[in-house]
Amino acid sequence: MTRYFAVSNLQELGSLEVHKLYKLRVDIFVHEQQTPYAEIDDTDVAPTTNHILAWERADTAPSRLVGCARLAPTTVAELKGYTGTSISLDDATELSQLGRVAVSKEERGTGLSQDLMHNALRLAYEQYPDRDVVLTAQKPLADFYGEYGFEPIGEEYLDSGVVHLPMLLKASELEKFSNLNA
Repeated sequence: MTRYFAVSNLQELGSLEVHKLYKLRVDIFVHEQQTPYAEIDDTDVAPTTNHILAWERADTAPSRLVGCARLAPTTVAELKGYTGTSISLDDATELSQLGRVAVSKEERGTGLSQDLMHNALRLAYEQYPDRDVVLTAQKPLADFYGEYGFEPIGEEYLDSGVVHLPMLLKASELEKFSNLNA
């Protein structure tokens, strides 16, 4: 098996690739986590949104999507608008937002999550090296994101019945993800 990563905006993906992306996210966020969640949103189709896709290829089978994440520019004001939480940054501050991080059940524990995060943060460094990266972590995953340097920047809030925590990684920390082999 060969694992590889690709980065595209939604318009660059073929219909089967978009289907696989949405199926993976719905399988995890809606079905597995049993969350009544509006999974598909307008951020997906913005031309500035990058989807990081982790594929696995076997010699005799088509490539299989095994993980994904998305990175999009945002501001603190936009983030406050949908989280409903206070965030300790100026509203006009421009950020990169990492979200929709998902790994198929079969690939958990294989190191894919770490590879996906490294690739997503490397992309953040390449695309927006001067912007802090923000994410809204499901509370049980806050420690996982903390391993990459993310720190809480606001209060916990409830989103579709799941407790989330806004977290931030300083732009000055992104360079350590610039090396593909790190």
